Amino acid sequence: QLGGDRMVPWRWAFLVWLACADPACPLQEGPEVWETEIDKLRGEVQFLQHGVQLQKMHGCDECVKAVFVVTSGRTGSTSILHMLNQIPGYDIKGGNYGLWKDIYAMNKERLAKWKGYKGSSLYAWHQHSGRNGSELDCSLRLMLLAEINPDPHARVVGFRDSMWSFDENLKDLALLLQVFPCAKVIMSFRKDLEAQLLSQSFALGDYQYFITQQANEAMRSFAQQHGDGRVFSMAMEDLNVTTFNRLLTFLGEERCRSVAVVHDNEGRHFATTSLAPKVIECDS
Repeated sequence: QLGGDRMVPWRWAFLVWLACADPACPLQEGPEVWETEIDKLRGEVQFLQHGVQLQKMHGCDECVKAVFVVTSGRTGSTSILHMLNQIPGYDIKGGNYGLWKDIYAMNKERLAKWKGYKGSSLYAWHQHSGRNGSELDCSLRLMLLAEINPDPHARVVGFRDSMWSFDENLKDLALLLQVFPCAKVIMSFRKDLEAQLLSQSFALGDYQYFITQQANEAMRSFAQQHGDGRVFSMAMEDLNVTTFNRLLTFLGEERCRSVAVVHDNEGRHFATTSLAPKVIECDS
């Protein structure tokens, strides 16, 4: 027992007692020192647990569960993000200035350069039998995880972004699914292109007809080509309780259900906080 009415689980007290074999151990100085030592030990154990979880998440043999939200802008994707993060164990990040698009471009450039020097007979040039695909996939995964830095206790990670290689028919997204073989994708779009452009103009002061149309076409084509249970298309016009519950089933979250939907970034309003009405309920 510590000072006052505070009690400590016997396991913590026993661990501190074991760690205090030195005669100079400060435990003889009173209950307040016991409390300090136990808090230190508790912190060290939590740090070790944190490290084990990170190692598991970042181990390339582990199948990291991830969800990536692809949007062409003003499609309700922030509402989807908010609702996903109400599922216990989910840590889906927001936009990141085209993070994966940048990683994809770096990988693409290196691949092009490798094709240029791989056939050289000159000894001064790099000689090897080929690129190590599994190691490359692992390094790209670790780079992304380091950038988004998810909660180490999260069981599902990911991000939402509007900056993708739509002009290349989402080849960057195809690579992302290769790097994260257990990941799933949510395509967030609008059926009504004119309404989407008007929303862009109203909220952002401008709209981009060709880019938005190209993005929507690329998303639609990608979803059709990847009918392997890894892509879920969510039109903003269909963002309701029924459709979101279908999405939860797609994600394997049958124990959770949507009881309402949130409406972030309506009009000129942009959500600036993670606080949102509780609309996802899950069985324990």
